[in-house]
Amino acid sequence: MTRHGGSKSQKRLNTPAHLQIARKQGTFFIKPSPGPHPSRFCLPLLHVVRDLLHLGDNYSESKKLISLGYFKVDQKIIKDIRYPIGLMDVLSIEKMGKYYRVLPDSHHGLVLHEIPIKNTEFKLCRINKKTSVKGGNFQLNLHDGNNILINIKDPKNPKESKGYSKMDVLKISLPEKEILKTIKFKEGHHAIIMDGKNIGQIGKIKSITKRFGPKASTVSIEHENKELTETLYDYTFVIGEDKSEITIPKIK
Repeated sequence: MTRHGGSKSQKRLNTPAHLQIARKQGTFFIKPSPGPHPSRFCLPLLHVVRDLLHLGDNYSESKKLISLGYFKVDQKIIKDIRYPIGLMDVLSIEKMGKYYRVLPDSHHGLVLHEIPIKNTEFKLCRINKKTSVKGGNFQLNLHDGNNILINIKDPKNPKESKGYSKMDVLKISLPEKEILKTIKFKEGHHAIIMDGKNIGQIGKIKSITKRFGPKASTVSIEHENKELTETLYDYTFVIGEDKSEITIPKIK
């Protein structure tokens, strides 16, 4: 019988450009498991432990540390060495008192930004889709693979679902995943660019231009120096209203 499914390995030369690895040292690299984030835009847990945080000198040491349950992602212990850590995920290492949030970066695509312990109690999730489910209720499909069910009392008059729209961002508690706040996707709110050539840039939404066609709609981001950056509609991630809900890296 033949083996079904994709390859379980990948070569270092074929890894995504944002991974901070030596591509000519060795042949193969850890391939992320199927999970909440795209395989081409995530950080496998073993890569984070070994190559980014340098907590293990090699594959075996890093695998042992992960198997002991020292690492939490979104307040859940993860023992899968291939687990994909992606945008806005919170990594906790309680033994060391270190906590990180994954943010987009202009140089490395995705980086670990150290945060205080109080900021590990929540994360930001963008609404990618809103669907109706059995019973007249609504389900919010978030960017990190999570789904939140919104119960509707009267299906003929669904008032509860009107406060949520595609591209809005939810501030949810961890690990309960309860909605703490809704940040609307509109002009004047703070946003970060999560993909494309301007990835990692932060500013206020100056204007939103909607056009018909794939990748036709754009958003203009105004930075502190009053310069404008235009990016795709789908590349915009709102992070706050009057100020950012999360701590962000200082611009060097």
